[in-house]
Order: sequence, then structure tokens, then C-alpha cells
Amino acid sequence: MAMYFDQRGPLIFSASLHLAIVVFFVIKSTVQPEKEPEELVFELFSPPATARATESKPVEYVPEDLDLPTPDEIPDPELRELPLESVVIFEEVIPVEPDPPKVINFDDFRSTNPIQKQRVPTQKPAPKRNNQLDKVVESLVTGLKDIDVVLPESAIGSLTASNQIQLESYFGQLIQAISGSVEIHPLTGSPLRTKVQFDLAPTGRISGARLVASSGDAVFDQKVIDGFKRLARFKAPPGFTSTETLALTIKQSDR
Repeated sequence: MAMYFDQRGPLIFSASLHLAIVVFFVIKSTVQPEKEPEELVFELFSPPATARATESKPVEYVPEDLDLPTPDEIPDPELRELPLESVVIFEEVIPVEPDPPKVINFDDFRSTNPIQKQRVPTQKPAPKRNNQLDKVVESLVTGLKDIDVVLPESAIGSLTASNQIQLESYFGQLIQAISGSVEIHPLTGSPLRTKVQFDLAPTGRISGARLVASSGDAVFDQKVIDGFKRLARFKAPPGFTSTETLALTIKQSDR
């Protein structure tokens, strides 16, 4: 749009100039009438009278005196001897017949072309057992003694190897979360240990906490049960497809 306003002046000037030229030619054609074309007249004239032809003077030819040699004075041309053509002698080609094929029996053929023995592929060694995985599975079956969690044997069978490895880290985090939910209890002697059974859903919901083995201190036992109820939910356990009943031992020193 800005370009249009920038070129507006030249456009108006150009239009005015063309309009003035058109008006000039219109006025000129109306004021000055057109000239009629001149009439052309063709006249025929008789040709001039023919005059008598005059004879031209004969031209005499005077040959020039040329000093040319006589035939006897012209020397004979020199004859050059041509070189003798080389004669190509073609040798006679004697066809060579191929040797007749040699006939051999099968035994001679096997002796000259021995059969190579095929290489028997070697069997790859059996993959080594994952000792770390075996330790994790064994720990889960025997009650996960290292982290004080007991998981039913039926639940372990439905888990993949990857889920079983992930559960070790999961239960460690679960113990820390429950221990953090238990109220502080004064440590008067040896650390107290309370074993609680509870239900863990695939969504991570914790319910049904009940005392399995008392620590000998009823107050501490109740604080542990209240800690489970207070937590109520944790993140989803890996590999769980149904609610499982677990047993967990809470130690006073774990807090």
C-alpha cells in the first residue's frame, strides 16, 4: 500500500501526458482536413525514329613475337625408377587338434579331488545363571530376610525376573515410608521389633494392618499399627496384579 502512494505522482503525470497527446491529435484531425490523394495520369509517347546503323572499323590483329623453344630444344623428361613392391608371403596355418578327453574312473576322480569334511558347528556354551537374580528370588522365598519382608510363594511365581529385582528396592522404600509414619518411641534398651501383617493392593493401597509378633511393648506395637493406618497408600508395587498379604518387621532402630 505504501508503494502505491509513493508511485502515485508519476502515475498521474504519465496519464496526463497520454491524455494531452490524444486530445492534440483529435483537434488536429478536426481543424485540418485531410488532403485528397493526387490523381496519377499515365501518358504514352511514341519511340524516337530509328537511325541508320553505321559500320564499325575492322580491327586488325597483330600477333606478338614470342620467343618460344622449338620441340627439338625441349629436353626429354627424366624417368624415375619406382621402388619394388614388397611381397608378403603367408605361412601355411596347420590346424592343431585338441587332445582327446581323458577317461577316468570314479576312484581316480576321488583321489584327485578329495571330498573336504564339513565343519561341525560348535555348540555355544549355556548362558551363565544370574547369581544376583537367584539371590533375590531365594531371599523373597525365604522371607526377604535382608529387608524383613515376607512375600507369599504364590505371588513370587507370578512375577517376572525384572519385577523381582525391582521389588527389593521397592520394599526398602516401603519400610522407610512406614517407619517414618510411626511416632517416636523412647529407646530404653535393645531396639524393639514388631512384626505386622497387612494387605498391599496393585494400586499401592495399604489396609488390614494387624499384629503378628509383639515387641513386648504394647505402646510401641500400637504406634506401629497406627503408622500403617496413617500411611494408608504407597506407590504401586511392580508386577502386582492382585492384592497380596505381606508380613513386615519394623525395628525401632530403623526410624
